[in-house]
Amino acid sequence: MEAKNIVFTDNMVRQNMITVIMHGIYYVDFIKEYEMKRYNGMEVEGIKLGVRNIEDLGLSSKDALEKSVVWLREKYEITGDVRYLNKAVWHIYAYLEMGYPYESAKEEFQAVLDALGEKEEEVFPKRSWGSKKVPLKKMRINQLLGKWNPGLHSMKISDAVEDIIEKTRNRQIGEYTYHCGRVIKQDGENTLWENTCRLYVRDEEVVFYNVNKGKYYILAE
Repeated sequence: MEAKNIVFTDNMVRQNMITVIMHGIYYVDFIKEYEMKRYNGMEVEGIKLGVRNIEDLGLSSKDALEKSVVWLREKYEITGDVRYLNKAVWHIYAYLEMGYPYESAKEEFQAVLDALGEKEEEVFPKRSWGSKKVPLKKMRINQLLGKWNPGLHSMKISDAVEDIIEKTRNRQIGEYTYHCGRVIKQDGENTLWENTCRLYVRDEEVVFYNVNKGKYYILAE
């Protein structure tokens, strides 16, 4: 399966947003609709939900998003339909909110902006990025995990901190879940606890994701 074929359609977006609502998780920050040009919260969240699922297939969400942007721009060049460029912008927003640096695919992103006649600082103001870089220190990882239930948890918070640091430093590729508190929602194998966190360890970087708050952080030495 080629990553360039992974482009998230309207139907996929709608289905993913239905799933979000069913689980009672509302991540969409509607204020962004007014702060950032061409931002569509529901579309961006749907794309993010979709790419998180492809990690289970052993594919890179970063690579899939980059190639989706290229595919959408090429479709615009063939058809002249500006809607493809709008979808490309939503993919770029998803890319940034998942903690990936703009500079990694700046040339391709700039091609989309040039086609739209837009400026980077107007469409993607850096103050609005959804991710933050966090040093790989015990105290900071402890803060990311947040308030930890002493009785109901996947492991003690001290063990979780050590585990995250070890997996990050040793680049143990994979996706890992840390949780505490009661189960809020469960749908088959998908479970949401009062405090649910995921660690995405990849070759290029490590991303910590607070599921309940919808916040992403890049862990760096």
